[in-house]
Amino acid sequence: MTTVTGAFGAGLIEPVWVLQHLLGFLAIGLWAGQTGGAAVWQAPTAAVTAALAAGIAAQMGLRLPYAMPGLAVSLIVMGGLVGFAVRAPVALVVLVAAVAAVFHGHPHQGTLLFWSGFASGLLLVSCAGVGLSLVVTQAESARAVRMCGGVVSVAGVLDLVGVI
Repeated sequence: MTTVTGAFGAGLIEPVWVLQHLLGFLAIGLWAGQTGGAAVWQAPTAAVTAALAAGIAAQMGLRLPYAMPGLAVSLIVMGGLVGFAVRAPVALVVLVAAVAAVFHGHPHQGTLLFWSGFASGLLLVSCAGVGLSLVVTQAESARAVRMCGGVVSVAGVLDLVGVI
């Protein structure tokens, strides 16, 4: 069995092993998939870029007040946007995804290899969200995608109150 080790591997698996990152970036992908059009690639790209910028800024000493509650609130907001199937202009989708992603990147510090792996992992998870949105909508219904958003929001509330 081959394992992914080192700084790149640590960054790559971080978005999958940390539940908040997994759910947050799946929700970003789900909402991008619901929105369609250019949001399918612009929202995940902006989110990854914002997460990297926030993490590197934190590593350089910039502190974000209420970063951990902000992470939970980002889950509530992104899950709510998916759950209510909110239709918004692509520019707003990109902006909201980027702001939510700031809270996912801020807590991390690492080397260039870590950040490369982290960016790859975040992009893979958000692309999985886009794919999940499209496949579930075709196989089941748009309601099933909206239920996924509801699950993300509930997880955000549980995170906010300290259960997860």
